[in-house]
Amino acid sequence: MGIAQIGRIILLSLLAAIIVFVIIEAKPSKATKGSPVILVPGDGGNQLWATLNKSSTVHYLCTKKSDLYNLWLNLEELFPYLIECFVDNIIMQYDNKTRTIHDAPGVNVYLKDFGNTSTVEWLDPSQVTLAKYFVGLVNALVKVGYERGVSVRGAPFDFRRAPHDDGGWGVALKHLIEDTYKINGNRKVVLISHSLGGPFTLYFLNKMTPDWKNKFLESFVPIAAPFAGATKITRMFSSGDNFDEYVINAITVRPAQRTYPSSAFLLPSSKYWDDDEVLMYTQKFNYTVNDYKKFFMDLGCPSCWDLRVDTKDLIHDLIAPGLPVYGIHGRDVDTEEQYTFDASHKFPDAQPVIKFGQGDGTVNMRSLKSYLKWRKEQKAPVTEYEIPGGEHLAILQNTTLHQYIIHNILKL
Repeated sequence: MGIAQIGRIILLSLLAAIIVFVIIEAKPSKATKGSPVILVPGDGGNQLWATLNKSSTVHYLCTKKSDLYNLWLNLEELFPYLIECFVDNIIMQYDNKTRTIHDAPGVNVYLKDFGNTSTVEWLDPSQVTLAKYFVGLVNALVKVGYERGVSVRGAPFDFRRAPHDDGGWGVALKHLIEDTYKINGNRKVVLISHSLGGPFTLYFLNKMTPDWKNKFLESFVPIAAPFAGATKITRMFSSGDNFDEYVINAITVRPAQRTYPSSAFLLPSSKYWDDDEVLMYTQKFNYTVNDYKKFFMDLGCPSCWDLRVDTKDLIHDLIAPGLPVYGIHGRDVDTEEQYTFDASHKFPDAQPVIKFGQGDGTVNMRSLKSYLKWRKEQKAPVTEYEIPGGEHLAILQNTTLHQYIIHNILKL
């Protein structure tokens, strides 16, 4: 399983309803030459740990009770049969009366070392090569004088959730930014996000006052950000996504994938896909961005529509953050654009025929570029840096990316 495949596993791996944010206290040290950095990961971009106290399990191989253990990334749990245990532990439950989301009964998932970089550098604490995440960038920053946990820090979050119901992450991020500013000699912080971390960070920034942002923040660097959603989310909802791994049954993982508010949040935006542009052809109906309700009802998933109603307007207008923005993304990687279900690929349980287009392998190009509208909406600069062949996840290990951030953004 390669890095790209791990990237596709991302949409499965999510956090929990009960999150304990403990900011790792750091003592002031000699200031780095560049601005301090906080890293905001994307889908599956940080470790998560869990305890179990379940009354039953879906398989005899599954564990009912457990002390704190590594839930994500744990490659062993992605093998046949064991993946059923993983799905049962990571699935969420939606209460349509309170419009709130919860962990599965008997499961509590926790974040570790909020504010440190350990859980965003490696997805698996064993640090196997396939589990690399922000480690390449952090290593590059350390080489030019940055210090882990002091001038480069991490802000993992519950990325099953959508940003309006983040389990306390926004409050924790605000405190982390202020603390990082203080321990680095009152120097403004650069926020560097990846993937879903971009929309989450934008939502956060839109909630902060201009005075607060001007005092504590230097710039915002969204990498591979799906600000306008991604087409592949529609396929995940319809047929499940096995991440191109033949040992994983897409139907097995689909029930969990349909419970994540962040997935509904990332459906293609009606501002960037035309009303008559078909996302998914089927034998009975052709679905566009205006047909999500019918789409979910046809799937027999009314709670999916509830999740979409709750999340569709959170950043729909893409309000400018009011900070310098240095967007970075890949291009020239085949990216899912449109789907066809026919007699040989029956909707919704079969995998469809896929038409590919321009993007980074996960996010469509129009979504990657959607933030460029801010050039006309704020005085602070908004730039774009494209990396040909920069795949959505692999781009994080790209030395061109590292050098661009160090030299062009941090000015080192």
